[in-house]
Amino acid sequence: MPDTTLVLALEGDVRLDQFSEAVNHFHKLLLQLTQEVAADTKIEWDLEDLQYGSAIMAVAGRADTEEPVLRVVSAFEDVGQSLQQHEPIPFSRHVAREAESLTKLIGGDIKAVRLGTARKEAIIYGLFDAKKISTAKPMVSFGSVKGRVQSISNRGKLRFTLYDAVFDKPVSCYVKEDRQDILTDIWDKVVFVSGRVTRQPDSGQPVSVREITSIDFVPMIEPGSYRKARGILAGSGEPEPAEVSIRRLRDAEN
Repeated sequence: MPDTTLVLALEGDVRLDQFSEAVNHFHKLLLQLTQEVAADTKIEWDLEDLQYGSAIMAVAGRADTEEPVLRVVSAFEDVGQSLQQHEPIPFSRHVAREAESLTKLIGGDIKAVRLGTARKEAIIYGLFDAKKISTAKPMVSFGSVKGRVQSISNRGKLRFTLYDAVFDKPVSCYVKEDRQDILTDIWDKVVFVSGRVTRQPDSGQPVSVREITSIDFVPMIEPGSYRKARGILAGSGEPEPAEVSIRRLRDAEN
């Protein structure tokens, strides 16, 4: 089954009233898009993920047939890309109003709004203006992200959240259905996730990994293992006392 997950994230320090307002516009945006591209279908949007440590929410569409849901997902991607690139939104004024309202939250402690799907990511900085040319675009390249796996979803799709080791922020990771085997026993483990990484253009913070090629466990260092370390000085038998080594090195210098 194709992934119908939609992600809304506010980057920065977010108050409850701001997140509530963002969710309200996000919900109305989905309702308006459904009315325009899938009016003949009743779509239920299930809450898929809610990260309490960051203002990030994921929902997944559900209907009797997949095709109308996928039309809404595609339309959502178009809206996100239009907001990011400051291009006219290719839908009605009702859709544009809710989409633009999300960008009005940006300012002060909220640095950006992020709209994502299993295929694409849009990161919006500043109030939407169709006459403005945006130069702040996400950086996308193949690479690896290290972090701890905190949540996994396989409800018709394969997705997990990784908290990266550098920024300690959630990273959405999307796995193709034929690679389900790589999800074995990774929950709460520190791993390297390799694939197509999308990063914020200003800080380099990873926000998502797609087209995942591998997930590798990071070896854990046992507490006190430093006591097992052996020196590099030549010799055999019992190690000489520290004061003898110091005296010998001092005499050699003289």
